[in-house]
Amino acid sequence: MIEKDIVEMLAKSLVANPDDVNVQVVEGEKSTILELKVGVGDVGKVIGKGGVIAKAIRTLINAVSVKNGRRVILEILD
Repeated sequence: MIEKDIVEMLAKSLVANPDDVNVQVVEGEKSTILELKVGVGDVGKVIGKGGVIAKAIRTLINAVSVKNGRRVILEILD
């Protein structure tokens, strides 16, 4: 799934510990959920000030998934 690869690549480039980045895919009836887990101190780096980085990543994922005829939702887990 290309959306998973995009989220993983972006998250690894933002955090201090790229080895701690983990993206799980949860298939639902109408949509697919990507669950992003990062290291303890890196959650703020992925979310960004006021959620700007998280919003930008979600916008990219939404654009790619709509183009491919799917609905993908990104959840950032603590």
